[in-house]
Amino acid sequence: MNKIIPHNETEPKPKPEENEGIRLTEKVKRIADFDFSLSKEQLTSQLPFMVYVFLLVVLFIYNSHYAEKTIRTTNKLQYEMKDLRSEYITVLSEIMSESRQSELAKKLENTGIKELKNPPSKITY
Repeated sequence: MNKIIPHNETEPKPKPEENEGIRLTEKVKRIADFDFSLSKEQLTSQLPFMVYVFLLVVLFIYNSHYAEKTIRTTNKLQYEMKDLRSEYITVLSEIMSESRQSELAKKLENTGIKELKNPPSKITY
């Protein structure tokens, strides 16, 4: 079961190595000099992360291209919609003006059909 293990304080604590400070300054110097030489082990250990970053970059580029394409399509459709609306208004005004009684009477003069002067009467049986 569970046991209490006494902590022995006589164990020597590991001293921080002096080499760690030297390693840190060497790393900073290599970074400042843009010296990023990697061993094969370091490269293979970082490979999954690099593939992940590469896929994120590709996804970001694809997403920006898709968004631009969508914006272009939207703008094109808005322009087409404005054009069709103006055409609709023009055709509607032409139909309204041509369907007036006076315009119809002018068009039918040549055929011999005349306007009624008195209103139509209802025939009852």
